[in-house]
Amino acid sequence: MSEPIVYMWPRTNPHNKYTELLARSLERRGLRVDHYAKGSQFKPRRGDIVHIHWPSYTYQASWFALTFAKSLFFLALLCWYKLLGVRLYWTIHNIWPHEGRSRWDAFMRKRLLRLCDAAFALSETVRREAADVFGVPEDKIVVTPHGHYGGAYPIRGTDIRERFDIPADRFLFLFVGRINPYKGVDRLVEAYRSLAPEEGALLIAGQADGEYDLGFIGERGKAGGGGAIRLYPSFVADGELADYLLAADAVVLPYRQISTSGSAILALTFKKPVVAPRIGSLGEYVSEGCGVLYDPDDKDGLRKALRDVMNMDRRETESRIADKLRELDWDRIADRMLAVYAGRIPQEVNA
Repeated sequence: MSEPIVYMWPRTNPHNKYTELLARSLERRGLRVDHYAKGSQFKPRRGDIVHIHWPSYTYQASWFALTFAKSLFFLALLCWYKLLGVRLYWTIHNIWPHEGRSRWDAFMRKRLLRLCDAAFALSETVRREAADVFGVPEDKIVVTPHGHYGGAYPIRGTDIRERFDIPADRFLFLFVGRINPYKGVDRLVEAYRSLAPEEGALLIAGQADGEYDLGFIGERGKAGGGGAIRLYPSFVADGELADYLLAADAVVLPYRQISTSGSAILALTFKKPVVAPRIGSLGEYVSEGCGVLYDPDDKDGLRKALRDVMNMDRRETESRIADKLRELDWDRIADRMLAVYAGRIPQEVNA
């Protein structure tokens, strides 16, 4: 029998390098990993693997009749794969889509998980929650952490502080990435404005989704002066992302809801402490000494966290983050995933 092919669904994603880095790590272990895209439906054969990420993009549509049709096709396709002897896996990046939970999502995700040979969660928190919400045994879901982004983004050496007129001696808070209501950027702006203007600077860089109005930033996004908020309301290209992170002193992720944050791991990759609420799996990645987590129910929590991160010892922080990054080594993650692909008992892998 020929070696199995892993059809990564998808292998590449323009908004997230996770699957690309995962595929490379599996290939270093000798597996062939192909991109599952339109037209790939009839490629998998007995013994092959279809590994699904972000399933809602496959079954959701803008109106329910089309969602219903796409969902039925998706489930029928997975059932057909099971009859063929294709093995199915799902990495649960988020319990629910970022747009929020719906009864249809609950219906689809329960059935997807039951059809899968096993699933992967990026943290113990997500593993327990998924098992509870979707009604499957915990040992069907295996924890494989989200790997780091080392080497994924080139450093061009662009002076981001000079571009946005941010003095070199200012403590720079950074938010970078797509701007959605659930990411809580409005809360960040409010908390930052409560600090004394001479205490730092805030740079918000990223494109707003849809009609999301960034008017809450106001004129301060354009004004000069050391304590002003700087706004770059456009997509930050991969070629410049590293330069933005290197310019920062801390990365702030004021999410309203999240399961696992690639942005937090990206910040840690560049040895930057993270400020974030204590929700989802953030506590497992932003461990002690790697940043400041705050109580999302504390109205003053974010403001206090911004102050606290400014007082962290830089060397000690970088040492703690280096320890965390060793836990997020891709080859180590690939070995755990290969064990599950090979049919090892999930409890052995979770041990």
